[in-house]
Amino acid sequence: MERTRKPNPRGAGGGLREEVVDAALRLVEATPDPSGITLRGVAREAGITAPSIYPHFANLGAVLTAVVDRAFERLHSTLDEARTGNDDPAARLRALCRAYAAFAVANPRLYGLMFTQDKVFLLRQPEAGPLPPKSVATMPGAHAFDLLVRTVAACVEADRSTSTDPTRDATLLWTALHGYVTLPHSTADFPWPSRDSVLDQYADRLALLTP
Repeated sequence: MERTRKPNPRGAGGGLREEVVDAALRLVEATPDPSGITLRGVAREAGITAPSIYPHFANLGAVLTAVVDRAFERLHSTLDEARTGNDDPAARLRALCRAYAAFAVANPRLYGLMFTQDKVFLLRQPEAGPLPPKSVATMPGAHAFDLLVRTVAACVEADRSTSTDPTRDATLLWTALHGYVTLPHSTADFPWPSRDSVLDQYADRLALLTP
């Protein structure tokens, strides 16, 4: 069923851009394989014609990039909120890890796009060639990763961690978290321990927390 929408007032083109992103995000959450999403489908979901998208996005890849940016903003807000309300930096780090996993489990398709977007874009743009190397500072979600680094560093400053390289240990911790939230999808019959106990041990061991 096609959506219908009222046109934006003159000069409110930014509103249409956000509507396109909202529509694409809904499709990502409702579509098992994001490579099946089309620009026409996004336009149909937004209640507009496909040509209306082009003043705001050059192609579908640009739309999905905006969706990924929106998703990382959500993740950052989720992690930042999880850290509040506790004076103990080690407890904040454990809470951040739990919030990360909860976000991934609650948004599996969106989370999948966040970390597989290059594959989706290359499927649609085979002529693009190899992807350029990325730095941590310019990667999608850099601000969310920095939050993890700063939380590990806060543990060091409070003598709650023996880490000598918070960035390295935050990378190890993120790798473990990502593996944990993706493995259960392919090994659902494995007798996984309780989520919180695993996540707390990740934080304790990989961030080198002390009692």
